[in-house]
Amino acid sequence: MHFSPKHNALPTYPLVRNRAGRAITVLLVTITVVLLVVALMFTLFQGSDSDDQIFLTQTVERADFEAFVTEPGDVESSSNVEIRCRVRARGSSGTPILKICEEGTIVEPDDFLVQFDDSVLQQDLLQQRIAVANDRTQMIQAENDLANAKRKLREYTEGLFSLEREQFATVLFVAEDTYKRAVTYLEHSRRLHERGYITDTQLDADEFAVKKAKKDFDNAKRRLEVYDQFTKEKLQGEYEAEIKKQDARVEAATYTLELSKQKLTEIEEQIEHCLISAPATGQVVYANERDRHDNKPVIEEGTLIRENQVIIRLPDLRNMQVDVKINESHVNRINPGQAARITLDADPDLLLHGKVKEVAPYPFPIRWHGAPMEYGCIVTITDPPTTIRPGLRAKVKIIFESEPDVLLVPLAAVIEQGEQHFCLVRRDESWQPVPVTIGSNNNNQVVVVDGIAEGDQVSITPFRYIERSDLPDPPPAELATDKNGDGRSDKSPISTTSPASGATLR
Repeated sequence: MHFSPKHNALPTYPLVRNRAGRAITVLLVTITVVLLVVALMFTLFQGSDSDDQIFLTQTVERADFEAFVTEPGDVESSSNVEIRCRVRARGSSGTPILKICEEGTIVEPDDFLVQFDDSVLQQDLLQQRIAVANDRTQMIQAENDLANAKRKLREYTEGLFSLEREQFATVLFVAEDTYKRAVTYLEHSRRLHERGYITDTQLDADEFAVKKAKKDFDNAKRRLEVYDQFTKEKLQGEYEAEIKKQDARVEAATYTLELSKQKLTEIEEQIEHCLISAPATGQVVYANERDRHDNKPVIEEGTLIRENQVIIRLPDLRNMQVDVKINESHVNRINPGQAARITLDADPDLLLHGKVKEVAPYPFPIRWHGAPMEYGCIVTITDPPTTIRPGLRAKVKIIFESEPDVLLVPLAAVIEQGEQHFCLVRRDESWQPVPVTIGSNNNNQVVVVDGIAEGDQVSITPFRYIERSDLPDPPPAELATDKNGDGRSDKSPISTTSPASGATLR
């Protein structure tokens, strides 16, 4: 069958024409939108430039001038009661916390704070009580032995000595009597022997009896002398030595008992230290370090606490202060007694007032190479609110210079040309550079002493209207000296030094 070209074109050509028309329409709309956006931006730019032209001028006004340093700091109490662990670790690295008062609680004197585990101490207490009882028994025995030793000495000196000496004296007395009777009998026997009544043998027996009686007499006499001179001294010395020995044992037992009692008292005190009550009114703040790079344990139940470690601080919320770190570039401007304004990061709308209390004479140790030197500064808070809490971050504005009711212009409005300073002042329909005498500045505003008046309009961007070559030539150096002719300019230079890192000088 034969088809003409007209019939072959029917299924495709109309669809192509529809797509092309739709694409052209989209392109036209896009171009229109772009042109409208460009026109709008041009209009806004022109309006913004007009606004900028309006705000490029500043009216000279009288106001209070302030120069200050703004530094961050940490709120703390000037009267902190530190609660430390007074329990000694016994064979471990610390004593665990059984129970602790919740942080932030306001406590009164004698309120509960911390309870440590005292189970080991309770066992030591029982053992030590047994040791004290045993030592007391040893002490009683030693005292009894000492009393017996003293009684033995007194018994000997006051009784046994006299009794034993009397026995020796009696033996001597009998021996002496026997000797005398033997001598008398020998004399009688000799007379009988001369007459032949007794034999030689009997006479010899009587002579032997005399000799024996004499020896017994001499022995008894020597025994008495030895007893008086040596035995008494020996026995008395032995008794006295025994007394000293028992006295030393009593002393040793006394010291042992005292040490045992002292150890018992220490254990009892350690048990008392396991329960800590509040010594004063304050708010419970755990002694956790903010920068915990050394992995110090967090204060909580179960934490091991070493002896003398701070557990809780009880700050007095009626006496609060801010611990500020002052950059070395500003420390010479800060002195005790200067006023300060304080804002808390937690409540930036609340303005607090304070006063510099002290400035550290030496800087903090440098933490890393190239770090700026910082000095500690304490700023007391006047009438702190009840909502303030230790540990809050704050910004402290310390005012180191102020002048009331002075003419102020923006720092950007002052042109420095050699030893002179100018302000571009609007006079009628033109701008004129006017020489001015300036005073102090705070890197934002400058005090104008002379040259312009209140209500004058000065340009914040003077070089948009004039060139530096349009300024008057600087006068000779001798004309720039003060009235005393000391070679120093009477105009204060404008400080253009940027604030150090971490500080804001405004």
